[in-house]
Amino acid sequence: MTFIQLTRCAAYAATARTQNRPHRIAWPSVAAAELAHRLLHMPVDERRAEIADMHDATLMDVLITLDLHTGSAYELWHDTPSGFAEDVLGLTLTDEHRAVLDAAAGPDVRRVAARVPHPDNHLLAAVLMAWAALVSCPRPYGDVPRVAVSFSQYRDSSASVWRALARFIDRASLPGTLDLTRRAWWVDDDGPQRLLAFALWNTDPYAIGGLHQYFAVAADADRIADPDMRAAIGYIAEEVYGGSRLVALGGTTDEPEEWFELYESCDQVTIPTDPAK
Repeated sequence: MTFIQLTRCAAYAATARTQNRPHRIAWPSVAAAELAHRLLHMPVDERRAEIADMHDATLMDVLITLDLHTGSAYELWHDTPSGFAEDVLGLTLTDEHRAVLDAAAGPDVRRVAARVPHPDNHLLAAVLMAWAALVSCPRPYGDVPRVAVSFSQYRDSSASVWRALARFIDRASLPGTLDLTRRAWWVDDDGPQRLLAFALWNTDPYAIGGLHQYFAVAADADRIADPDMRAAIGYIAEEVYGGSRLVALGGTTDEPEEWFELYESCDQVTIPTDPAK
């Protein structure tokens, strides 16, 4: 995967947010609202094809409409993290990467485990965090933005994920402020400060007992050996009072299969195909 310049969708999404904050200076037409509603209910491939062929002014009207009514200018990609990565972040993905990303968007998914070798492990973790923080949370667990959480046992892993996230924010003009020292990302341009994402490491279930409605991404999950840390990331997906979701990404191609046993109750386990076979 390689980075490219600011994409058309990222540029117009950033402009749409500017026109809606802090003072409403745009009022979408009925036609734009109807088109936005139709696009949201299209199959993903058809929607992305129509977005690619759409006139710039029409796309701008749709993004302004969605930002006004859903609070997110990125809602067209609410069910396709891979589409968000390609259309907004400008990444080039393989079929295996798309499978891993989109497995996390299923409406009833609570756990996903996937093997993604370095360096793409950390990059996909950052993609999922950006996507989860900027769209409405995956249905049916709610209609409000969901906070993204990155889990990693080692600070070097956490730092790598957050550096990738910082590059996304800079290159795609994503909203908010990111503090790499405290590993926190927030917005406060349209009212009270709202947390978009934060990092946790070397924690246990008791430290996160009151937390719910999260989208948790465990980077280098195969390196997490501490029992308390494993219990903490498992708790996120099992907490019954909220619709939290866990994506565990293993970072190497030769780790023992035993690490998948922690996620044997996963809704989906995605392992990229060995090209040698």
